[in-house]
Amino acid sequence: MIKDLYLLHHTIKWKTFKILQEKLTKDSGPVPVNGDKVLWRMLKDKKIYCYFCQEMKWDMGVGLEIPKCKKLIIIKSHKKPLK
Repeated sequence: MIKDLYLLHHTIKWKTFKILQEKLTKDSGPVPVNGDKVLWRMLKDKKIYCYFCQEMKWDMGVGLEIPKCKKLIIIKSHKKPLK
């Protein structure tokens, strides 16, 4: 079971999503062109869930269901721009 799950809310802005991807994931190997944008679009359309957790360090989880966890933290966009 996952201890802390950081779930991205479907109203998250593209800029916030991209910053999280750049800071919390490390790409290794081939990466699809505009893959981040496709994931963000699917999240916005409520077709998938995107999340981060300690058990998947340096990667973002993607799925059709929210995994079981002890603590769920929802990440939304900030009103102030992130740097």
